[in-house]
Amino acid sequence: MGWTDLFKPRATKQSPDPKLRWFGKLPTYPDYYSSTADEAWAVEFNDWILRGYERFIGRLKAVRSETAADSPKTNRRLESSGCFIRIPESGMTVLASIQDYGGDMRGRPFPLCLYVGVPTAQWPGPGSARLLPALRVVRDLTALRHDVARFFNAPGRFESIFEGREIDLSGIDDQTVDDSWVAAASAVSLGDWFGQTRSGRDGAELGSWTGAIGQSGRNIAALDSDDFEAALSFPLSTGLAWDVQAAGWIRWLESYMDLSRKYLSLMITGDADTGPGRLAVLARKAIGEEDFLLLTPVWHTSAYADDLTGSGEVGATGSADGARPGNVPEPRASASWGDFVASGAPVS
Repeated sequence: MGWTDLFKPRATKQSPDPKLRWFGKLPTYPDYYSSTADEAWAVEFNDWILRGYERFIGRLKAVRSETAADSPKTNRRLESSGCFIRIPESGMTVLASIQDYGGDMRGRPFPLCLYVGVPTAQWPGPGSARLLPALRVVRDLTALRHDVARFFNAPGRFESIFEGREIDLSGIDDQTVDDSWVAAASAVSLGDWFGQTRSGRDGAELGSWTGAIGQSGRNIAALDSDDFEAALSFPLSTGLAWDVQAAGWIRWLESYMDLSRKYLSLMITGDADTGPGRLAVLARKAIGEEDFLLLTPVWHTSAYADDLTGSGEVGATGSADGARPGNVPEPRASASWGDFVASGAPVS
């Protein structure tokens, strides 16, 4: 039974909803913490989290069963994540922070989500110039983990700390433009950036990776249409703010896909203070429970996502062999990362 089977909320109002909501588990309580389920879009999001996490636990068991006895087991704990996703039935975009504190006091695992919502129709795309306000909201939601830590130290009613709060949603629209990320992206060399990605730290070659991702971009351009859908995983480096990198990767994607015809969902996974991370970009109309896997340690098992991080084979839209057409020059390691993400052929 899903969350939508338990509640009959009122229909979603198509207007921004800055009210802070929450759903999930903490080790201070034997059940779910949940804000009032008074809007259909909030119930739909809670249901997506429930079904997605259930899919993750099932997939994790399968992965562990296939792992050799003397090999490290895949971690059950989710990394710190932030996202905005387009939930289809209510026509809302949910901006959320997802943190895993280990589950409830009985040891049953489940993360805690803090979130707000805006109507999907008011925010198409977004292109790289309209992304930063949403990333600011996700960052503000993630920063609330410090308030959760204070709750741990002096437990009481969860509502007494979080109820009545609102998050500033200004700028999440089809008018606000912010290209401030470009200067920071241009101040870091491609070589230094790649050296602080997970693949770079593991010794992958920059030339092979740029060859594979360049071929993937050309394949995306060849397939792009009103009906074309894609799910792509990009690397995030510790050497540059993740907001900047997320905007940069959307700029790269703009070179191969007409984002004005899309409604993107984004998932940022990891913590820049502890190591490299990952960005998942979903260009599709409907988000399903399988997509939740992109927030988890078994993200690489997703049946629909193409891996552009360099950690494994590039998927159906790309190439893993690093082949580079003879007339396409290899990017110089000394070139800026900003120049690299802007180097594709613009969509006509």
